[in-house]
Amino acid sequence: MIETQLLRMFSALARHLNMTKAAGELGLTTSGVSHALKKLEADLACRLFERNAHSLSLTEAGLQFAPEAEAILRQMRQARKRMESLSETSKGQLRIGVTATACHYLLPPILREFLESFPDFAVRIETLTPRAAAEAVRSQRVNLALCPQPTPSSAAVKFVPIAPETLAFLLNPLHPWALRRKTQRSEMAGQRFILPERGSGTFALIAEYFRVEKIRIHPFIELSSEEASKQFVRMGIGIGIFPTWIARDELKLGTLTTLPLGRRRLSRMWGIVAPGDRPLNFAENVFLGVSRGVVKDTILGA
Repeated sequence: MIETQLLRMFSALARHLNMTKAAGELGLTTSGVSHALKKLEADLACRLFERNAHSLSLTEAGLQFAPEAEAILRQMRQARKRMESLSETSKGQLRIGVTATACHYLLPPILREFLESFPDFAVRIETLTPRAAAEAVRSQRVNLALCPQPTPSSAAVKFVPIAPETLAFLLNPLHPWALRRKTQRSEMAGQRFILPERGSGTFALIAEYFRVEKIRIHPFIELSSEEASKQFVRMGIGIGIFPTWIARDELKLGTLTTLPLGRRRLSRMWGIVAPGDRPLNFAENVFLGVSRGVVKDTILGA
């Protein structure tokens, strides 16, 4: 193996063809450069320079070795820059936009795994609707956003799909529909529904579904908190319409039950909103990879 310091000395000497100038560049004495050159030539078992009292010139072996030495040093400089970049990244900052649902159910396990790789990272979290999240990524207010697929807003952002979710009725197990395991279309107008707050993307999705089905439903309670909504449903106050995965524990325990909205499914896709006009950096790619695993496991129950 050739020592790095010897390669640096040879490169400087090959460029300057002058002991004094090479020594000045390297911060060595001329005798130090001379000693290093003798060591390198001994290691390679060949002469690299012709020397006389007034000048230096490369031998044929030196001429062939010069580009190889430069290539090795260049690769070492590039490797150092990559490692320095990783070191800076490991102590950087990641700004994440999330919906309230993602913040409650998905983000904690994602951050726990992400911070195992970046323990010194500062993470900034902003709660946003999907449309606002896409705009925040476009304006560079956040690096990435975890949310259901927003409507297209700009070519400056892209949506990376991860997993689909299906919305369904959530009911108290003693509700008449739950007991007979069947919904009744003619009874829907008279039911008390517990829905996401008006103005949210989920509310709009549900309203459009029933509009197409030509069914009138009347919100009894509108809430932004799925946890509070599930509590109301458990108490028999009304029927919820939510993604089934957020009630997986209650469904397993039997404190809630679920029924499909109808013959037609109501589904949407979860994923990451990312910049569309630049590649992701290392930390962003790690966050995307971790999110992909956690979201699939959580939503699909894999």
